Amino acid sequence: MEHDGVLQSILQAYAEHRKRHRKMSEFEYLQDTPYLYSSDYLRELYRGADTKEKKQKLFDYIQRFEVNDKEYRGYYSLYEQIGRELGHIEDEKEEYIQIPKSLIAEYARQMMDDEDFVKYNMRGQRK
Repeated sequence: MEHDGVLQSILQAYAEHRKRHRKMSEFEYLQDTPYLYSSDYLRELYRGADTKEKKQKLFDYIQRFEVNDKEYRGYYSLYEQIGRELGHIEDEKEEYIQIPKSLIAEYARQMMDDEDFVKYNMRGQRK
């Protein structure tokens, strides 16, 4: 009986190892399969993808089936995650512009000279 527990532990550890380190053949078949697998299954493959080459196969597969759009949330989030990791997709960065203080001051003077602007924006404030 004691040996059954040891054997079960070994098999369980091996199964966990296989989940974390998928074989390349599990990714290569994605090139030729005519089926679209679930995003959950692809995410599981991604968790076991320990090389850029394996991740690239997943990225290409999602592109091939054209489910790399926001309307396909599960696929899209995985596509974005892999794309960022591989450097295909850059994070959107906010861009800022610099406005000279002299222009801001001139704009403020013009607004203060505009009676309608002052009336509308100063409502409810004490004078």
